[in-house]
Amino acid sequence: MSILGEHAPGRHPQEEARARARLEILLAGRGTAGAVLKLVPAQRAVLAGDWQGQACVFHLGLGPEAGLAARFEELRRVRAYMDGGPFRVPEPLALLGAGEASVTAFVAGSSLLAAMWAGDDAARHALQTRAAGWLRAHAAPGERLRPANRRPWRSRAEAGLARQGHPALIAVETQVLRRMHQLSRALRGEGAEWRVSLGHGDFHAGNLLLTPGALWGIDLGGKAVAPVCRDIARFLVHNARRGLLPSGRRRYGVDAGGLEAFASAFGLDAVEREGDLPFFLCHELLARPEHPGLPEARISHAREMAEGLLADLRQRLSV
Repeated sequence: MSILGEHAPGRHPQEEARARARLEILLAGRGTAGAVLKLVPAQRAVLAGDWQGQACVFHLGLGPEAGLAARFEELRRVRAYMDGGPFRVPEPLALLGAGEASVTAFVAGSSLLAAMWAGDDAARHALQTRAAGWLRAHAAPGERLRPANRRPWRSRAEAGLARQGHPALIAVETQVLRRMHQLSRALRGEGAEWRVSLGHGDFHAGNLLLTPGALWGIDLGGKAVAPVCRDIARFLVHNARRGLLPSGRRRYGVDAGGLEAFASAFGLDAVEREGDLPFFLCHELLARPEHPGLPEARISHAREMAEGLLADLRQRLSV
């Protein structure tokens, strides 16, 4: 299965044809829709193309909760402080059809995920350290403290576990959920507040592009303030699910070197490192169950990650 998996081009041909036709109507001759890059049924489609003679990427909403107008405004806000230097975002160009579609400039870069696969362990670690730098630059202007509310995140984890269809993962993930609840209770006193910012929303190596001298974040989906550890956990779990462990060591199931890189970039304190981040690693593991069509190797990586997370949670909670 490709990096995009069930959302890869060609997996939903009828939906792709309808999406391209709808986009052409919205463009009204001002641009041209090209190849479908990604399609999430009933949610959104991403297409290449051109807008008034400029190469671009289109995001088209396919459902009522697409939130493209909010995404576009967030990109405009972030662009104000990430339009140069080593960490950047693409230029937002236009919003179409009262927020039904958005247009952003095309970035001729290579996927950070592909670059990590192509490099040796030292190069992979350097790349994930750059990813930590990008996320820190993105989050820093909006960072603040907010009272911690872990209940919605636990609920999403429970709902995700209920959708887990791989028998090899259900037992260990059930134990992870139990420890997640224990950790949540243990943090009631020492973790009464957590650091939040307007997050990326889907931060992983596949949504980062490399160009000479810069790292670009794409597909920003931040519409609400969330704990900064949520985006960190998303990146680390996404890599661990694919067996990307540049340091060769695990901490809470993910790459120990990657965890240290993000902890250093954000200056995480003891509660964030040993409380908030493990909590969100549990959330990311459970809330996004593995797709039914994944190969056995991916399920094996997921099981090893869950077992590593569970072992360190047991030690953390002294149980």
